[in-house]
Amino acid sequence: MKVHYFGEIADITGKTTDDVVLKNASVAELLSNLQSTYKLLSDDIHIAVNHQIVSKEKDTQLNETDEIAVLSPFAGG
Repeated sequence: MKVHYFGEIADITGKTTDDVVLKNASVAELLSNLQSTYKLLSDDIHIAVNHQIVSKEKDTQLNETDEIAVLSPFAGG
């Protein structure tokens, strides 16, 4: 699946996009993969699937055709 990195996450990973191969993956499995690969902390990122922010606690299933965005925390105001 195509994963896009934004903000500080792109700086940490050293890339803006990545092809991640995970079969029958969930958001939790993607987070685990990102944490082990890039040492990202789940508190420091948000995940969007097909332009919708998803809960990291909910076990959302991912499809190979999904567009995944990994975002830095945002501040409101």
